[in-house]
Amino acid sequence: MGTMDNLESNSSTFMTEMKETAFIMQNVSQRSLIVMDELGRATSSSDGFAIAWSCCEHLLSLKAYTIFATHMENLSQLTTIYPNVKIVHFYVDIRNSRLDFKFQLTDGQRHVAHYGLLLAEVAGLPSSVVETAKSITARITAKEVQRMEVNCTQYTQLQMAYHVAQRLLCLKYSSQDEDSIRQALQSLKESYIDRRL
Repeated sequence: MGTMDNLESNSSTFMTEMKETAFIMQNVSQRSLIVMDELGRATSSSDGFAIAWSCCEHLLSLKAYTIFATHMENLSQLTTIYPNVKIVHFYVDIRNSRLDFKFQLTDGQRHVAHYGLLLAEVAGLPSSVVETAKSITARITAKEVQRMEVNCTQYTQLQMAYHVAQRLLCLKYSSQDEDSIRQALQSLKESYIDRRL
């Protein structure tokens, strides 16, 4: 369901998907068998992921038996929260940029780097289009890595500030004499300058 728009009701693909999902969510019970395929694919990545995650949690809370097919690898994190979630994947043999679909259900998650680009190539997209897509992906990945490095730097600075504040509070309420506190402050200052905190 929900794989195309509905011109009669003036509904886009995403609206059709959401209406059908709403119907499922409003009529599900513990006796239901729910099969959902690629929920959230017709909107932005972040919105699609958020909708898929919250629908999974809703179905889990109702204890409805659910098969949830997706390419959103982050949904596998549900297994860290819910012991009744099991991750399986269809095995795909990848050799020399060729995909051989085995149609065998296998336990666990399988990450295939740039699966979409491999599939686009196998599907026959012009090689110039695939090469451009690979270049765009490489730039996006580089920006994400750079952003993560900036975040790590900011995290390190925050962590150092936290350690300084924590030690200052300990010194404030300590029962040490003034010379010991001065010595501890000097040591703290040197550790901060040398980034040894």
